Amino acid sequence: MDDYEEITDDFEGIKVWWQSNKEETRKESFSFYPGADEKRYFMLRFHRRDREVILERYINHVIREGKAIKLKIRERKIYSNSSSEVNGNKTKWNHVAFDHPATFDTLAMDKKKKEEIKRDLVKFSKSKDYYKKIGKAWKRGYLLYGPPGTGKSTMIAAMANFLDYDVYDLELTTVRDNTQLRRLLIDTSAKSIIVIEDIDCSLDLTGQRRKKEDEKEDGDEKTILKKMMENEDENTDSKVTLSGLLNFVDGLWSACGGERIIVFTTNFVDKLDPALVRKGRMDKHIELSYCCFEAFKVLAKNYLDVEESELFEEIKRLLEDDEIKITPADVAENLLPKSEDEGSKTCLKRLIAELKEAKEEVKKSKEE
Repeated sequence: MDDYEEITDDFEGIKVWWQSNKEETRKESFSFYPGADEKRYFMLRFHRRDREVILERYINHVIREGKAIKLKIRERKIYSNSSSEVNGNKTKWNHVAFDHPATFDTLAMDKKKKEEIKRDLVKFSKSKDYYKKIGKAWKRGYLLYGPPGTGKSTMIAAMANFLDYDVYDLELTTVRDNTQLRRLLIDTSAKSIIVIEDIDCSLDLTGQRRKKEDEKEDGDEKTILKKMMENEDENTDSKVTLSGLLNFVDGLWSACGGERIIVFTTNFVDKLDPALVRKGRMDKHIELSYCCFEAFKVLAKNYLDVEESELFEEIKRLLEDDEIKITPADVAENLLPKSEDEGSKTCLKRLIAELKEAKEEVKKSKEE
């Protein structure tokens, strides 16, 4: 509002008047340039009969709306933890502007599944009083699992954009010990998503409580587990333990702050310690699997601006073949025009050829 400008507002059928004012008071000073103090304020006028409604409901309404607008227009950020030290042991978060374009509308996933996730997120964001009532910290855990290329990172970006949350990308291998991990948690803000991607590869957290059982597994299982842990030998500086991570997720310190979502992603959900992914820690498990026809239609709209084509029937038939497994990332690569001259039909035919080739490879492997 400009100085001395007046506007009206309506609330529950009640009309109020807001006016922007300012006052200047000059003080004597020994300086050659007399100083001036300026006080700016808003004046609210209303009928006496509406006093109770204004004081009990309208003022709180204005404060809530102001906070919502401030949150909406703020620049959201994505943070990453630095391995450098400040003041001895303290690690720090570095950030850049978060402007990832992913939304649930552009997410290659079944429509019903997307709506279910959106409803869950909305319910969480509006449940501050409910969490306080039941005696739980205002946080929620999501486990995203599935093969590489199925959109786990894109899902996180869509969640952040949907809720207008900041993102904290936590790299466990740069955290020296459980104490530093706790400090990083304390330094996160409300209205944020804390992400640990590929948690099965981050540290030795995928079965510390089941070593005796692992010894009884056959050689193939041991080989798979060994491959999953190949990167861990290079990260001997980190002493973060499974116990420390569990406390990070839902221990006493996890209640510091509020309105936070914790997301783990993994390609091998069956290799994670059950204590890490149980309900109460990872409350909602979301499988992101191979591309289905509904996901393909979203990608076709995104990449080619095509909603219907005579080639869709053949693509649907191939995608519904249980023997053909292709990720949304592979589908998107085939739909991406490779030159200015390529039209939508060329891209769709390339995808069909890719699907047929995948079917042939499956057939050959069976014959062998």
